[in-house]
Amino acid sequence: MVVLGSGFGGCLLAAILAGTGQSVLVIDRKHHPRFAIGESSTPLADDLLQEIGDEFSLEPLKAVSQYGTWKSQHPDLGCGLKRGFTYLSELDPASGTSALRRTLVAASSSDHVADTHWLRADVDQWFFQLARQQGAVCCEGCESTIHLDRDWQVTISQPTGQRHQIRTGFVIDATGHGGALGKALGIPPVTEKLKTHSRAVFGHFRGVERCESVMAARGITTAGFPFCCDAAAVHLLQSDAWMWQLRFDDDSVSAGFAIINETSRDGNPPNRNRDDPAAEFQRRIDASAFLHEQFRNAQVIRPEGGVQSTGRLQRLRSQAAGCNWAMLPHAAGFIDPLHSTGIAHTLTGVQRLARILTAKFSMTERTEALSEYSVSVIDEIRLIDGLVEGCYAALPNFDLFCDWSMLYFAAVTSMEQSGHRLTCGSSSFLRASDDSFRSVVREARQRLGVATDQLSSRGRTEFRHWLKSAIAPWNHVGLLDDDVDGLYSSTAAR
Repeated sequence: MVVLGSGFGGCLLAAILAGTGQSVLVIDRKHHPRFAIGESSTPLADDLLQEIGDEFSLEPLKAVSQYGTWKSQHPDLGCGLKRGFTYLSELDPASGTSALRRTLVAASSSDHVADTHWLRADVDQWFFQLARQQGAVCCEGCESTIHLDRDWQVTISQPTGQRHQIRTGFVIDATGHGGALGKALGIPPVTEKLKTHSRAVFGHFRGVERCESVMAARGITTAGFPFCCDAAAVHLLQSDAWMWQLRFDDDSVSAGFAIINETSRDGNPPNRNRDDPAAEFQRRIDASAFLHEQFRNAQVIRPEGGVQSTGRLQRLRSQAAGCNWAMLPHAAGFIDPLHSTGIAHTLTGVQRLARILTAKFSMTERTEALSEYSVSVIDEIRLIDGLVEGCYAALPNFDLFCDWSMLYFAAVTSMEQSGHRLTCGSSSFLRASDDSFRSVVREARQRLGVATDQLSSRGRTEFRHWLKSAIAPWNHVGLLDDDVDGLYSSTAAR
């Protein structure tokens, strides 16, 4: 078995397979530790770490499934406290004035059982070491080429100039946006079917003031907040973008803007010169009095090259698995950082593939299971696309953005609160296999278009009332309850 890529997902799958006695080789062209984003965990991700630890006798996973045990057992492994989701905006489109708006959605009931922000350079290296401990052979700094004959032929080129060729019956693509298998097999991209169109500028910073400190300086009360709003995945909305802030325990902050990627009439990005990444980042900081105060003493500390930028973030392949290969979800496609779906979706893929590849299946049964896996992954990415695109469509209206986000929270909290795991029966990630839920998302998008076109408080109110009724089958935590005034505490996972 060959795993291409040594991020946390590929290494965890390698650790599982090696622990069951299979021969596993992990290959990566880079070395650990290395910078990466995609750092915000969720209760679903925590549940999956515990489940995988129990199912495949990987006890170390349980320690990193919640903040309290992580800090007590791995104090040197970089992370941050995440109690929930915070949404802030200075822009009030109704009045055109600058007034801070806020919505907080709790994900946990205490610091001890809270989620975490993963300092990926540390965490990916930890999973890499776990794979080695379980018996996987792990090669860093090695280039590889793959060719499919009757079996896979893998050529490995080491930094010393040595080359090795091996044959294997199965290859797993954990290269993320590298898309090794998609390129090797010529699997066509179907990115044009995705609705979301965003890009990003980002980095890690030191010296970023806490949101609550800026609020206090402005005389804004935080009384009634279900958690410290900085101990969260913080979202700060702008007219054409949103900013994420994830604070680690060393007081560094992962921060970036996910920006609507304007397109020309043919659907391609317009051909015009943009600011360099650092200049664009600073321009967006300076456009907000709140962010200017937060970042006035900030310095970029990671990665070495400073603030980074991307082209379009979205990508999707038409297939995620075949009879002798499989992609982890992030290799099959990606939508956007919004809603922090990445870690949980990767772990979902790891668990599913681990079950398939360790089961005593006939070749026919395994091929059928891999086909089902492929369909599920593609469907889930398409659902995430719909949930994210609606948020961008709601900008710059803070209320509509937050109301639309409740579709995501309805899906995720209904699973967290019931203890209904992702892998039980017909369940799937974010209820992607639930026809009723998908129907609600489609109708909600049509109604959102009407609400944004009307640009009236009546249109927005009607949309909110309809949405509250529509998500009722999955809303067990008081989402869209006017009485809570945007401060949700009953949403905390059990």
